[in-house]
Amino acid sequence: MILSCSSTGAVEKPDNLIKESVMERVLYDIIVLEAMSTFKPKNPDFESVYGKPYIYKKYGIDSLQLVQSDNYYAKFPRIYTRMYSNIQKGMGKVKDSLTELDKLQRK
Repeated sequence: MILSCSSTGAVEKPDNLIKESVMERVLYDIIVLEAMSTFKPKNPDFESVYGKPYIYKKYGIDSLQLVQSDNYYAKFPRIYTRMYSNIQKGMGKVKDSLTELDKLQRK
């Protein structure tokens, strides 16, 4: 029992860790795809074409690698917060662009 309590709490880095910059893009795409999948009417082939298989193929990763990398980064709140902050900024830019495009089309 004493040995189990003396753990240093070190986080083991996975062998196949997705680089932080790539992980940011993966998470961004996952968020966008999840939002798209809520639209009605939904194409029954959406998940097989644009779901997780799309992410895995696009980034050359697999589900285990994604889960391990996400779990690793989640154990470092500063890194994880920075990643999600960057994702939010990117989504804000897209929103601003779409708003501007909408204004131009309404003229």
